[in-house]
Amino acid sequence: MENRKPRILITYVEAGMGHIVSAQAIAEALKKLFSDRVEIIESHILRDSENPILPKYEDFLVKNTQRYSKFPAFGDIQFASMHILGAQNTLKLIHNTIFYSQTKATIEEYKNYSPDVIVCTHYFLLYAAIEYKRKYNPEATIVAYCPDNNVHGWWDNRADVLYTNNPMATEQAYEKKFRSGHVREAFYATRSDVTNSNESKEFYRKKFGIPTDKFAVVIADGVYAKAKTRKVCRELLKTDLPITICVLAGKNEKLKRKFDEYRDAGKVKPNITLLTFGFIQDAPQLYGACDLFITKAGPNAVLDSVMMGTPIITDYCATPIERATKNLFVERFFCGYHLVNPRRIRKQVELLIQKPNLLNEIRETLSFFDKSKNGAEEIAEDIGEIIFNREERMKKILREEEDSIYEMLREKAEEERRKGEERIGKVNEVAARRAEKLDGEDAEKLSEHIARRTEKINAGTEKRVERITEKAKQASETVYDEDETASSHYSAKVAKRRMERMSPKPDPHDE
Repeated sequence: MENRKPRILITYVEAGMGHIVSAQAIAEALKKLFSDRVEIIESHILRDSENPILPKYEDFLVKNTQRYSKFPAFGDIQFASMHILGAQNTLKLIHNTIFYSQTKATIEEYKNYSPDVIVCTHYFLLYAAIEYKRKYNPEATIVAYCPDNNVHGWWDNRADVLYTNNPMATEQAYEKKFRSGHVREAFYATRSDVTNSNESKEFYRKKFGIPTDKFAVVIADGVYAKAKTRKVCRELLKTDLPITICVLAGKNEKLKRKFDEYRDAGKVKPNITLLTFGFIQDAPQLYGACDLFITKAGPNAVLDSVMMGTPIITDYCATPIERATKNLFVERFFCGYHLVNPRRIRKQVELLIQKPNLLNEIRETLSFFDKSKNGAEEIAEDIGEIIFNREERMKKILREEEDSIYEMLREKAEEERRKGEERIGKVNEVAARRAEKLDGEDAEKLSEHIARRTEKINAGTEKRVERITEKAKQASETVYDEDETASSHYSAKVAKRRMERMSPKPDPHDE
C-alpha cells in the first residue's frame, strides 16, 4: 500500500457562489487544523477538467441558476420534476441517462485524484463521488455539507456524512432516509471573508466611499443579479429622503453599466448617492457598511449579511431552497422582512430611515449569528475524527442519538402522565359539584363511580406509558441496526423537537 498522508479532496462547482464559499470555508478550517497530518487538495473539478464535457456541464448549471431568478416558475417546475419517481430514484435515473456522460467523466476525475475523503457541497458532485466509491474505492469516505437551509431530495442518502446547519434541515435529512448517526448538525460554515471582517461600520463606509451621514442600503441578487435588483433600485431612486443606494451587480456587467450611465448622466436626485459595484470578493464588508441589505433569498448572501450584523429584506424566492431560507431567517429568526413589491420595499425603507429604532430591534436578534462560532471548524474537526478515530467517533454519535431519543420518549411518557392527572382532576371537579346536591346512598354511588373512572384513567395512562417505553427500546435497537440502509424515524422526531424549541421571538414590527 502507498505510504502517504490521508488525502482530502475539496470539490468546487459554480451554481451560484454558495456552494463554492462554503467549501472554501471547510478547506480553510481543515488547513488550519490538519495541514501537517493530511494532504488537502482543492479542485474546481468540472471547470478545470481536460474533458470538454465537464466545463460545458458547469456552464449548464450556471445558466440553470440564472433561469431560477429570471423566470419565476422555472425553479418550482424543475424541483417538482426531481421527484417524479421518488427523489432518490429520479436522481439515479437522470444521472444514468440524460447526464450519464457527465457523471462518468466526473467519476474518472475522482479516480485521478485517488482521495481518501471527498468533501462535496453540491448534490451532483456528491452523487458522482458516491458512485466513484461504489465502483472503485469502497474505503473512501464521502462527506457533504448542505449550504442550503433545507435538504432537498437529490442529496444522495448513501453519503457517509451529511452536515446540516439547522434542525429543520436535519429533520428533513432523516425523513429522506439518511442513516442514523450519518447526519451531523453544525453551525453555519462561514468563510474567512466574513469571519475576518471585524472592523467598524464607519471603517467599511470609508473603504467603499459611502457617506457616513445618510442611511445606506445595498441591493443584490446573487452573483448573477438576474432577479429584482433593477426594479428595486429604480423604485428607491424615486425617494425624496436622504439615502445611499449601493448596487452590487456581481457578474452582470450590463446591469452595472446601465446604472453607471444613469448616474453619470446626472439623473440621480441630489438627496441620493448612487454607487455601483461589480463582482467583489469582499462583498460581506459592503453589507456590513450598510444599514440594510435587499436581496433574493439566496442562502449564502442572507447568511453573510446577518453574520455581518446587517438586517435584510428578501424580495424574491426562486426555488424551494430560497423559500426555506426566507422561512428560517425572516419568519423564524426575524432578521428582517419579506416584501415582493418594489413600491412596498421603498415605503418600508423610507419608514426605516424615519424610524431607525426599528432596525436596532432587529439587530438584537442577529446576535444569534455569531461568526466566531464558525461551523466550518466543527466540520473540519469531525472529518479529522473520521480519518483518525472513526470507530470511537461513530460509537459516540450513536450513544448521543440514543440518549436524545430516550430523552424525547421519556418526556412524552411524562406528558401522558400529566394528561392523565389533568383528566382525573376534571373528573373530581365535576364530582365535587354534583356531590353538593347529593347525600346518602346517591353520594356513595357517585363516589364509587368516580373511583372506577379514576382507576380506568390510570390504567389507560399506564398502558400508553408502557407503549412509549417499548418504543424507546425499539428505537435504541434501530439506532444500532446493522442494515446500512436503515434510518431511524425517531431521529427525525428528535430533530423536529429541537426545531420546535427554537422559540421565535415576537416580531417587534408586527404592529
